[in-house]
Amino acid sequence: MSKAIRLGVGGVIVLAIGRMAATGRLPRNIFAGIRIPSTMRSDEAWGAGHLAAASALTTAGFGPVVVAIVVAVTSPGREAQTVLSRIATGWLLGWIGIATLQASRAARATAIG
Repeated sequence: MSKAIRLGVGGVIVLAIGRMAATGRLPRNIFAGIRIPSTMRSDEAWGAGHLAAASALTTAGFGPVVVAIVVAVTSPGREAQTVLSRIATGWLLGWIGIATLQASRAARATAIG
């Protein structure tokens, strides 16, 4: 299985986490979610943080999924797959970074408000 396809599987997982966060079906846990001190402080902080980050998490998952589909449909050469995988990885990490910032701000606001 190519790197791009593995990234696509990871993208699907991040998409699922984003959707679960958006609907409030992602309980505080030890496996999935944005696990930073501010979101882990309480269930309220966890929920607020993940609700705020849901759109960015969902967007994060789309890049790798799109790249995996392009690779599966077009069968590009090894070098093109490497470039596409790097683009997908950058997309994923960038949006997860944004989601983490959003989650942190929202979780900290629960302590203030």
